[in-house]
Amino acid sequence: MNKKILLAVLLLCSAPLVQAEERAMLVLDASGSMWGQIEGKAKIDIAREALKTLVADWPANRSVGLVAYGHRQKDDCNDIETLLSAGAVDAAKTGKIVDGLTPKGKTPLSAAVKHAAEALKYTEEKATVILISDGVETCNLDPCALGTELEKLGVDFTAHVIGFDVNKVEDQKGLRCLAENTGGKFISAANAGELKTALEQTAKAPEPEPRPVSEKKPEPPALPKATLTVTPTETIKGAEIEVKVEGDADMAKNADMHIELFMAGKDVAVNHQYLYQDKKSGGYKPAKFRMPNVTGDFVVRLAKGDHRERVAEAAVKVIEAEIRLLAPAQAAPGSKIEVKLDAPLGLKGEVRLYPQNGEKSVGIGYVREDAIENYKPMKFTLPEVPGAYVFKFEAKPDKKVMAELPIQIGATQP
Repeated sequence: MNKKILLAVLLLCSAPLVQAEERAMLVLDASGSMWGQIEGKAKIDIAREALKTLVADWPANRSVGLVAYGHRQKDDCNDIETLLSAGAVDAAKTGKIVDGLTPKGKTPLSAAVKHAAEALKYTEEKATVILISDGVETCNLDPCALGTELEKLGVDFTAHVIGFDVNKVEDQKGLRCLAENTGGKFISAANAGELKTALEQTAKAPEPEPRPVSEKKPEPPALPKATLTVTPTETIKGAEIEVKVEGDADMAKNADMHIELFMAGKDVAVNHQYLYQDKKSGGYKPAKFRMPNVTGDFVVRLAKGDHRERVAEAAVKVIEAEIRLLAPAQAAPGSKIEVKLDAPLGLKGEVRLYPQNGEKSVGIGYVREDAIENYKPMKFTLPEVPGAYVFKFEAKPDKKVMAELPIQIGATQP
């Protein structure tokens, strides 16, 4: 090889690599809830001051931009705007823009973070988003799932999230998950001082140490062992099922455990409940679900954590079945009759007697299962006032009317 070429190659290989410019985007919640007050001062005013202080001392080697949401229209999940593209810091311009924001609308925080990530070309370049939000997502997107997506598609993407005056642990979950799924920080700030501190911590967050090539990723903790028992395993539309959980001790105490109901083949839960310990028995409290008003195969799943790692599953089938009330079509005023519920097991609720066009019941019977027939007959003493009435079976817990039967008390009017 030519000596000059060899020297040029050696110089190129020994030169330090040029690091990509660090670019960040601030995402500010300007939804209507930011008019709420902390210690007599509106949260939007506190956020304005904190942001101004932050950009005044922003690191010189980092570009920064600004996105806001909920500041132009009410009830609009698309109200997201890039107010400043990522670039050199202009503290005066940033302050003027922030002072002009008027909180009005909803909280599309997930879409706003994605909007900011795309503005930074996160699939091509290193990008950091710092979100300040005082509430939970209100536009039907999942912050957890978004964090996973951005981490997967991004070259080197990080989202830091500041929960400003978000006090409930339940409300913090989505915000925390968004940050953690991208390797970022979640910081809860309850007042002006804590917000300023949180912004400083996220703006100057240290870069993670490079992982040695030989270092192995730690093994994830083993999932708990559990079994689910569903009663009944075959039921009808609108009926209630009970789910019993047996498994490792302290499952509910040491992990975020969910019991969820899915349509077979679907990934979105129809309903879910947390797993709670039963202090009396030492086991776990059964969960109860009202089945949807559709037939088909369903799955009850016990899952762990925000990533919903599957611990145990059980099947349940919803079939088409007729639900009827059986009683005489006509009876004398003040007489006593029996009313029967003809339906598969698994239903709970009440049978009430109403005047034909009335809203206030004049008689009630409670649905109870029977050792021989599916349900015990219910005894009613009919009103003394003649007229047209109707029996209605109202299922628990939502009092949905699942069967009706008219009855004429006394002679019909000529």
